[in-house]
Amino acid sequence: MPVKGVHTADLHFGVTTYSRETPDGLGSRVHDFFRTFDRILDYIRKENINLLLITGDIFKDREPNSTLRNMFYKRIVEIAREGVLVVIVPGNHDMHPFETRHHTVKVFEIFNQENIVVMDKFFETKVFKINQEKIRIIAVPYLYLERFIDRTIEKIDQLEQNIANFFEKKLTEVLDSCDDDIPTILAGHFAVSEAEIGSERMIMVGKEVKVPLSVLLNPRLKFVALGHIHRTQVLHSENPAVLYCGSPDRIDFSEAQDQKGFVVFEIDKDNFWFGFQPVVTRPFYQLEIDLFEPDGDVNRIILSELERKIKTLEESHGNVKTSVLKLTIKTQSLLKEKINLKSIEEHLKENCFILAPVEVQILDTRKDFRIADVDEKSDPVFAFERYLSASQKYKDIKNKNEVVTVFKTLLDEVKES
Repeated sequence: MPVKGVHTADLHFGVTTYSRETPDGLGSRVHDFFRTFDRILDYIRKENINLLLITGDIFKDREPNSTLRNMFYKRIVEIAREGVLVVIVPGNHDMHPFETRHHTVKVFEIFNQENIVVMDKFFETKVFKINQEKIRIIAVPYLYLERFIDRTIEKIDQLEQNIANFFEKKLTEVLDSCDDDIPTILAGHFAVSEAEIGSERMIMVGKEVKVPLSVLLNPRLKFVALGHIHRTQVLHSENPAVLYCGSPDRIDFSEAQDQKGFVVFEIDKDNFWFGFQPVVTRPFYQLEIDLFEPDGDVNRIILSELERKIKTLEESHGNVKTSVLKLTIKTQSLLKEKINLKSIEEHLKENCFILAPVEVQILDTRKDFRIADVDEKSDPVFAFERYLSASQKYKDIKNKNEVVTVFKTLLDEVKES
């Protein structure tokens, strides 16, 4: 009977960006992240999952407060007592660069919690028996340069080659010493060179180490379960399957369009299967308004356009009032001065759960109002024609030649008078 597992990572408990105050002082986003994790645990219970594999970055910070720790510890202990094996491989937000300092999930190892295993040593290997089926897990916690790279190497190409050689050598050594009849999972928290990165770039701690995908494609592995990159992605589909489960909740707006969830898998000595299970999370919506040469009151135009866009969102996505909302206004320098941001923000706050700071993007500077091939010495008719062609409002008018002709006539009349 195959082992049924759930793979998740990058839980980042403690993130408070785009958060409302809550009575307990933790903030609404902290509760969002735990609510998402609870949905994963509910799925594990409902589907009789045997193994919960967490590949790093449990908390946002290496030293989370005691409340956050206890909220996580309580949940893990409860699911383990229900018979689920929990295997945790620490990430860069869990571990310190210096090996002598304990990390936040070391407590499970110290108190020897049943069914909870922390694998925090490089290429640490353990065999587990679940449902009469044996599986092997090889752990690769976050790769700090300080721990294994020769510091005399200065050129980046030498550094990258050194990393690849080190990783491939160690992995081969471990697999050579293993019984091939036991299905093997490599569980790690690191960056693969070919992976598409997202918000983790902004919350990275220290210099990044990247491992080439090629060194992971050892056919003696069935599954390479990775954390660290927040975007769910399959880097290799089989023999072995190499994938990032992605973060189960959104960190910022770079993940606004990403489908969040976790990976479900089944493994035995003959077969491996995996799939992605989405979870319901608080939506992030981005609204954009282009404001160039408006007809009428600037703020009234913005509010009207916002109403239209919010209505469209509600018709296609559901209740915007539960969302984190962000507005970007693209406009010109002179128009920015006319925008009443306070009234716009007050209006938006009534329509969403939390409003991200409104961003005003200036797509010109004052000196750019002059058209490149027009100056004070240019012929007025030529300058007017070039203005019509460059204008966002008038560049597509069908009777431009007639307008230019009328302008020339009026100009001649002015000169004659």
